Amino acid sequence: MNENPKRVGMGRRQLLKAGAGSLMAAGMPTIARASSGLPGTLIFTSHGAGSGNILATIVADALQKHASNRIRVTPASNGVGLVLPMKTGRADYTFAANELFFASEAAYEFGTREWNGPQDLRIVLAPPKALGLATARDANILTPKDLKGKRLAYVKGSPSVNVKLDAYLAFAGLTRKDVEVVWLSNSARGSKEALINNQADAATYTPNSAAMKEVELSPRGLRWVEFPPEDKAGWARMQAIMPVITPRRETQGEAMSEAHPVNMMGWRYPQIACYASKSEEEVYNFVKVLDQIHDSIKASHPDVPSLHISHSGKTPADAPFHDGAIRYLKEKGVWTAQDQAWQDARIARIATVRRTWNKATADFPAWLANRRKTASGLSEADGWAEFWAGVSGNDRT
Repeated sequence: MNENPKRVGMGRRQLLKAGAGSLMAAGMPTIARASSGLPGTLIFTSHGAGSGNILATIVADALQKHASNRIRVTPASNGVGLVLPMKTGRADYTFAANELFFASEAAYEFGTREWNGPQDLRIVLAPPKALGLATARDANILTPKDLKGKRLAYVKGSPSVNVKLDAYLAFAGLTRKDVEVVWLSNSARGSKEALINNQADAATYTPNSAAMKEVELSPRGLRWVEFPPEDKAGWARMQAIMPVITPRRETQGEAMSEAHPVNMMGWRYPQIACYASKSEEEVYNFVKVLDQIHDSIKASHPDVPSLHISHSGKTPADAPFHDGAIRYLKEKGVWTAQDQAWQDARIARIATVRRTWNKATADFPAWLANRRKTASGLSEADGWAEFWAGVSGNDRT
């Protein structure tokens, strides 16, 4: 189902009004000139709900109203639904999360033969956002080590959630074997309800959300697990699994304040991305327009200020940055030698994954024939999943 930004609900329309309505006074001719380098119609993909969908709609609404671009925001229920439309040419940009990292690594749902290896994705802008491990206060979990023996909320078919939880456990030197895994069918609603209904003791979530307010006001209460930045060994173990997670001290959210900050994780969401094949000139103009309209939309949602290029034009991110974005960021003095060093290393890593994929593709027929000697009914698809997981090391589900 396609979501037309002109037909969003009244609540979202009220949310957008403060930002988009003031663009005319913010230098409309300049925005129009920049947007002339963009196609007349653009299609965005985003998650079906949450801040990623809201930010995509805010951007689309502003471009449609004041830069003469026609935008359609297409909601997706999973990571494949965010990336596949770009791969097939049915979408231009996505507002996504860690699926970008997994796709660039040919991992999990992006590791099937149909995807044909690591995806050559590129970041346009990557706003920073806080990420935490929410626990029920009555579970008495203060540190990652306290997770041992507790009930941890995993989500079926969601590597983005599950690998993060594995990383949190690794911080304390723990694995899934050290906790009770509670499998949920839904990430956002399921995690909240599992905490409130005493079905789980901990779940990963963003701190400034209505769902966490419900947990905080429930009889169980809300507490965030602390991940001290000075624990270098713990962070090294965590980042070995999820290298895009970084230390962050957060004060904005439920069960925290300026007086009571929480040491948690930082990640990038929603990351605006496209394929590397997208025109450098188009991406340059897209970033330029986003920069020009920022002051006019920054009051429309708490997450929009982080879209400013001084925050969202920095590394690390889940994929390399697009050359068009880098060009504009360099002009504005945002892109540094440190960012470029990260960029070069990330591109080199993807090239390594590509070489590994190509070798695995060549070696697979012989492996499958040998494997079927003990598993005669093994399908080619299941065989590849087993083989590639072993070769790549991506064996978490």
